Amino acid sequence: MTARARPRRTARPWAAALLMLATSAGMAASKAKPAEPPPELPAETLVGSTLEGATSERVYVGDVAISHIVDGRLRVFDARAGKLLGMINTGYAGNFALSEKADEVYVATTYLSRGGRGERSDILEVWDTQTLAFKYEVLLPPKRAQTLNYRGLVRPTGNGRFVLVQNATPATSLTVVDLAERKVSTEVPTPGCWGVLPAASHPSRFAMLCGDGKLATVTLDDKGQVADRQVSEKVFDADNDAWFHSAEQIGDRYWFASFKGTLTEVDVSGAVAQVKGARSIVNAAQQKQGWRPGGYQAFAVHPSGRWAVVSMHDKGREGSHKTPAKQLWVVDLESGKRLATAPGQGSASLTFSRSGKRLQALDGMTGALRVWDWNDSGRLKPVATVKAAGEAALQLESHD
Repeated sequence: MTARARPRRTARPWAAALLMLATSAGMAASKAKPAEPPPELPAETLVGSTLEGATSERVYVGDVAISHIVDGRLRVFDARAGKLLGMINTGYAGNFALSEKADEVYVATTYLSRGGRGERSDILEVWDTQTLAFKYEVLLPPKRAQTLNYRGLVRPTGNGRFVLVQNATPATSLTVVDLAERKVSTEVPTPGCWGVLPAASHPSRFAMLCGDGKLATVTLDDKGQVADRQVSEKVFDADNDAWFHSAEQIGDRYWFASFKGTLTEVDVSGAVAQVKGARSIVNAAQQKQGWRPGGYQAFAVHPSGRWAVVSMHDKGREGSHKTPAKQLWVVDLESGKRLATAPGQGSASLTFSRSGKRLQALDGMTGALRVWDWNDSGRLKPVATVKAAGEAALQLESHD
């Protein structure tokens, strides 16, 4: 047999055309002039601005930012427009308080020299609320309580001269910072007691809530040293019906809520704190349904002292005291009677504006900030909502 000759393959016309086109394009490109470089961008200049002229209807939201806890935030919002006005860095688990005039913010915080490790520095920082600019700092002993954002862990005294910072090693004490001298005055041991409740009428007196159910009162002299310390009789039973630590203040009066729904008024003006009255806000039928307060700032007292709004949940039990609200209860403080209810919307922290015109809340589930107009009927009119005011926002305070 003889093999058949294979047919000769010929180039396809369209392939040859493409090859010639590519070659021509390459030659043309090689002869083209290089493109002119774009003009250099002008140098950026950093500028500063202030909140001068901005509304005084502001709310401060403390965010511990648990997922990146070394980089906490304090955000400032226009309460009526829901607009972010600015932000202050609060370091590692920083706690804050406003001055009485709301012209300064005090931040007690911690920094590590290498971010997540290294040498520890505890600092009290003073920030200006008009510019949100840093003013100065005071170095603290390295024992500041590194906690979630709660009221009472950093507070100025009634005269505004001293700032008191909570310590935990885990032994409890307070560092007294003299703002006039910009230095630490002393450390006050406070065994078994926690948080600061300054008196408004005394320049440097404050009370503390203690685990044995008593209230300790400390009076400082004009140098920030302890001049007197006294303890009240037992005012609550921590085993049977503990008190929330976060309290609401009007002058020398503080209100506390218990886990089972009793509101108690305390006067801290004297050398010994005194209970002035107590009202249960939960009746027998509501107790059977398990209605209890819950949250972090679980209730707010109107500046008039007439009403409270309480974050309430049903089916309450031991350990449910941080459960966000299913309902908001408006309560008459004189009688303890419930005047109105509103949807809870997951509220875990509440505060009134200092003017009493607004109620503000943080949603413990989503981090939303909600603002309502307040009227004496207890009805809440929605004003603004910020869908995400923080990642782990727990504390809020009002500028006005």
